[in-house]
Amino acid sequence: MKKIISIIFLICITLIFSVNANAQKKLRTTGFFEYLNNTWIPSNMYQTFGFDDWQNQSTIYNRINIWWTPVDKLEFHAGIRNNFTFGPLVAQYNKFFDYTKLVTYDDGYLDLTWKISSDNSNVLYTNLDRLNFKWTQDKFELTIGRQRINWGTNLVWNPNDIFNAFNYFDFNYIERPGSDAILLEYYTGDFSSIQLAGKLNYRQEVIDSLTLKKKFSLTAAAMYKFNKWSYDFQFFGGMMQTDITAGMGWAGNIGGAGFTGEASWFRDIDNFTDTTGIVVASISANYIFKNQLMASLSVIYNSNGSTDKAYKNNTEILGSFSTMFSSSLNVKNLTPSRFDIFGQLSYPATPLINVSLSGMFNPYDKSAYIGPSTTFSLTDNISLLLIGQLFFGDKLTEFGDYGKMFFLDLKWNF
Repeated sequence: MKKIISIIFLICITLIFSVNANAQKKLRTTGFFEYLNNTWIPSNMYQTFGFDDWQNQSTIYNRINIWWTPVDKLEFHAGIRNNFTFGPLVAQYNKFFDYTKLVTYDDGYLDLTWKISSDNSNVLYTNLDRLNFKWTQDKFELTIGRQRINWGTNLVWNPNDIFNAFNYFDFNYIERPGSDAILLEYYTGDFSSIQLAGKLNYRQEVIDSLTLKKKFSLTAAAMYKFNKWSYDFQFFGGMMQTDITAGMGWAGNIGGAGFTGEASWFRDIDNFTDTTGIVVASISANYIFKNQLMASLSVIYNSNGSTDKAYKNNTEILGSFSTMFSSSLNVKNLTPSRFDIFGQLSYPATPLINVSLSGMFNPYDKSAYIGPSTTFSLTDNISLLLIGQLFFGDKLTEFGDYGKMFFLDLKWNF
């Protein structure tokens, strides 16, 4: 059945490129080429694993977005990511785990990620993170296929985003991952709607310290959105994998400052009477001053988070660094800490240069992250980003094990 579905989707893509000249007018494409270089200065704890020198890797990305509207009410959408990663750091990773298997792992119901070639120090693969069609009929919208269901309202942490949690530190994946899902939305008014969504995927379940099991998973929920007192509110309820979940969020402003928030509750289905559940909540605010300086502040609370060193009980061979490559990120583990704080300042130094400084702090284990960045607009469609990800703290703290990373990102949009 899965193979049949895959073939149907691939046929849809083929049809997009084989339409006649008249239909071509209804075809829209965008994309980019991107070169990303990463230099990593490991923390002292990794010297025992052979990471005793500066490490480097490069990645060449290509993305193509395709929208095809054969009739007024029907739209097909495909997003294709091509990725070639190479360098000595890849070879170092392969000493501890199969890097190719890691980056080509696809947890969707359909496996839409394919390895093209690889060796010890490089891997070339392609991935379809968008592959869907949308039918619009009056106040109804139906979207089926791989898509992004965005229920989050905050900048950094999104507890309401039960379908597509993302890693903040994966800064160059601005499109964010998609899910194999069905989304039905009915607009009850100009600023209100009801959404019904369901997602099928596979999750990795730990059997023992050396064994992972791929297990089928379902996430399904209903959300109601409306506007009141110049605020957008949302409430939802449903299930996320093995949990019953419910939550709410809002977006508005206070005194000219943007003010958003999200809160979600989770309770294990199999142990419903034995637990009180987990609450994850986040609040954000941002303000733009007259000189165009933008300040943002966000906090997150996780009732299941640690009030000690965040990874004190971590048994992975590479400690907390292993979480940076985790394929099991969801809104229940956006942070391992009970409480985190985020802040950011962004300023357009010139019309073509933007500078930014962001940071996170864990008040329990006293670890911190600092992220300076500068973006240069070289032409209308070419940009250069210089960014640092600097982590500070003791061993097994939330940010203490990573070391320091520096990135050069050159991007051409078309």
